[in-house]
Amino acid sequence: MISAFSTHHGAPKARMLALITTHSVIDFFSYIIIPILTVLEGRVNLTPAQGAMLLGLGSVASGLVQPLTAWAGDRYDTRWFGTIGLLCAVLAIGSVGFAETYWHLLLIQGIGSAGVGAFHPPGAAAMGQLAGSRRSLGVSVFFAAGMVGGISANWITPHYVRVFSPESLAWLMIPGVLAAVLLIWSVHAIPHRAAGAREAHDALPAKERRARWGAVGLLYVANVARFVVNMMLVQLVIRWSEMIALGRMPDEVLTADVRTLASTIGGPVQAAMQVGMGTAGLLLGAIVRERHERLVLVVIPALAAIAVAAFPMAQGKGAAFALAVVAGVGFAGVMPITISMAQRLLPHRTGLASGLMMGGAWGLAFVGPPLAQWLLERIGLQGAFLVTAGLLAGSGVLMIWMRRVL
Repeated sequence: MISAFSTHHGAPKARMLALITTHSVIDFFSYIIIPILTVLEGRVNLTPAQGAMLLGLGSVASGLVQPLTAWAGDRYDTRWFGTIGLLCAVLAIGSVGFAETYWHLLLIQGIGSAGVGAFHPPGAAAMGQLAGSRRSLGVSVFFAAGMVGGISANWITPHYVRVFSPESLAWLMIPGVLAAVLLIWSVHAIPHRAAGAREAHDALPAKERRARWGAVGLLYVANVARFVVNMMLVQLVIRWSEMIALGRMPDEVLTADVRTLASTIGGPVQAAMQVGMGTAGLLLGAIVRERHERLVLVVIPALAAIAVAAFPMAQGKGAAFALAVVAGVGFAGVMPITISMAQRLLPHRTGLASGLMMGGAWGLAFVGPPLAQWLLERIGLQGAFLVTAGLLAGSGVLMIWMRRVL
């Protein structure tokens, strides 16, 4: 796949491969807590509501920092915020096994998620710069690499913790720090924005500049909706897996054994959503041309909403896995397209454009887990999934108002 790109800014293709690798590493760390949340809840005696708030904090911390570091990176033409973020994420999340209280977990989640967020705008902007005319494909490859890391974490972490211990997650800090060194080598010498981008944007008529910012705003609102869906599904799958585990065990309450079983059930399903996210992101980035992007942003979420609504009715692992894959396609498979579109609309602010599409939208997704838990307690699992499906479909409807030519 890397061979499809030309070399830019004097950077060899090895730099692109290194950037892709570091994205996989940091997204591995970003998904360590999710599949073992039920285990952590049992160790620290958390309520389901506190667990939902812990997940929500990840969205807030990751999301709020992205526009800030993206603006600062564009302003000072630097990639250092991404590297510092990677180190913070590795050191914080790697220590999660030593948490003894709810506040320990909140601190770890806050610092770690902020670090993850700080990495993404400069990382995505660097990939766009390196990809040149194949920007959509480049961002899609970058996006898919993150999904590989997340999928691996969801599959590996529950079994790693079961065989060893939560404290043994600290050993993962070693490859994490090495990834930070690799990131410094791969992107720090690359200019943060294309030469002449500011002048070219300023030369546009004021009406078109406003239209470009308006289009980015619409993309942002739709991405907020999709990220909220993402986090709602994370929470609902955790509770679904607990329900399945209780049905397989003689226990009538969530004992440590039931929670461990639930984590091994839910982890692969969480990974399945990421399979859909990464696979669709890569394929759509490779085959969808600019003139068809708006149509894809309307149709894909609407179709995937059907899978979300059907998920509680799934019988067996195979059906749940398949529906989770389709759900992932709907709420995140189109994300690379929105990032690429925003970068093209704001070529002088590629870091900010990337930050808005990712963390700027992700920051508001903190409402997803508490909202999902609130719905589950009031209208049940099926009802909560139906509301989530409706929100996903609505994100596609918003794109009908997107201007075709900007």
